[in-house]
Parts: sequence; structure tokens; C-alpha cells
Amino acid sequence: MKLHIIDAESIYQRLLATASAQEREAIYRQELLAPFEEMMHIYGGGNDPLAWAKMWGFYTPDDFDSDQRPIIEGMVKRLSDAGGWQQSSIALERGLAAFAPYADRIDLGTINCVVILTKHNSSMPGRGYAGFGVPGYLMVSLSLTDDYTLPRIGPASVHELNHNVRFKLVPFLPMSITVADYIIAEGLAEAFAAELFGEELVGYYVTDFNEEELTTARRVIGGALEVSGFHAVHSYIFGDTLAEASGHPRAGVPDFAGYAIGYRIVRQYLQRTRRSVAEATFLPSREIIEESGFFA
Repeated sequence: MKLHIIDAESIYQRLLATASAQEREAIYRQELLAPFEEMMHIYGGGNDPLAWAKMWGFYTPDDFDSDQRPIIEGMVKRLSDAGGWQQSSIALERGLAAFAPYADRIDLGTINCVVILTKHNSSMPGRGYAGFGVPGYLMVSLSLTDDYTLPRIGPASVHELNHNVRFKLVPFLPMSITVADYIIAEGLAEAFAAELFGEELVGYYVTDFNEEELTTARRVIGGALEVSGFHAVHSYIFGDTLAEASGHPRAGVPDFAGYAIGYRIVRQYLQRTRRSVAEATFLPSREIIEESGFFA
């Protein structure tokens, strides 16, 4: 398992510096998107990576010569001043070190990694950062660069690194993924971040809940562990707001409920067994759920 870190800081600075629209698009396509083209084809990108980038809300070449430019400039400056891109690289090396004792069990080659800027949508739930991780590809996306998101770049990076390992062992197959497998994948990933960086830096998707919301999520998700297929599973993981926005059926749970429940299951499992997250990453979801006693 090796890391290929995309130098997005340099890429964004060059995109801002060039006056040529043609040169800007060439840089963007060849240096920022090309390492992820295969992933884009798998996950709905069609034949045009630039269209995929727009669909995912990335700032694209035209935005650098529009009223979006000052926003991009500000984000790049704040991220550079905070050493955000470097934080991600350092965190990923820490993540690799945690998995080093298990290297012979991890059949992963090179992982293309990037911290990328996206457009903020205040009408959707979230607090300015997200991520995406499947074997061979790792993205941390920032739509805000503020005092909340900047310290969480490292934790978000290792969250997605854990996904790379977990989804190699328990493949993310949209037609057959279950609620049980998905919540444990998210729980392991965020518990990995907490183990390396502390619980004070875990994400909004596990912290921003009151007791009533957690009780509802626990009850509904606990009764749906065998639900399968991404179209149905999505709602239990991301909650009703995003389910409605993306055309999935409502499940009757708060936003990001699957993350919150998965994290609490994994934390309870780790406390009971004294295992590390890296060790637990290799275990079946059902074993983690049952030994945690969370739904007992």
C-alpha cells in the first residue's frame, strides 16, 4: 500500500495564476482529474471527467475566471496558511504506520490522494467538509476553510484511508451492500480518526445529535441491518434530508444517522475487546455488532 499525493496546493495556485482558459483547463484535466478518471467512470462519471467534477460540486476551470474566483482565492490562502495540504499528507503517513503490522493482509497498490475544494451548499446538511474513499482513491473535499474544518483535514484523511483498506476486504458493491456493512465501515473509519487524533476532532456526522435523535436512529437502524442495495441503504446512512434530495426513500432517521450509530457500535466494541481499530478493520461486520452489545 503506497500513497500518491496529488500536489493540489500547487495546482490551485497555478490555476489562479494563468490567464489562459485553455491552459487552465489542461492543467485541471491532466493534473487534478486524470489520476481519478477510472474511479469517475465507475461512480457515474460517464466519458467526461469535467462533467463529473461539476456534478460533484468541484470548482472547475471556468470558476477561476468568474465571480467564484475571490472565494477560491480565499480558500486556497487559508488552506495554505494553515498547512492543510501538508496536514493531510502527514496524517496519511500516520495511518499507513498504523496498518503496517498488517501489510501482508492488505492487497492494495497505490492510492491516489487529494484534498480538493468544492462549492458550499448551505441548504444541505454538513459543516464544510466531506470525503470519499474506495480502493486506490482517496479524496477529502472542503467547501469551507474555517476553524472547524481545518483541524479536521488530517482526521478526514485517515477516515478515507481506512475505507480504502476496509472496502478492499469487504467490497462496496452497490447492489448488495447492507446497512450492517455500511454503518460498520463508517464506524471503523471515524474510530480510526479518533484513535489517531483524539475524539475532540471527530466529525459532525457523529457528534451533532441529541439523545432523542440517537434513540430513534438506534431503533430504526437496529431493525434494518439486513436491508441491502445502495438505493435502500443510503437513507439509513445519510438520513432523510439527503435521501429526499437524491431521490431515495426516507428511512425516518436524522441526517448522517448511520455514521453516528456505526461509530458508537465500533467504540463500544473496542472498549469491550481492547482491540485497535486497525485490527478490527479486518473483522466481519456482524461480529463487531454482536460483540459490541450495542443493540442488546
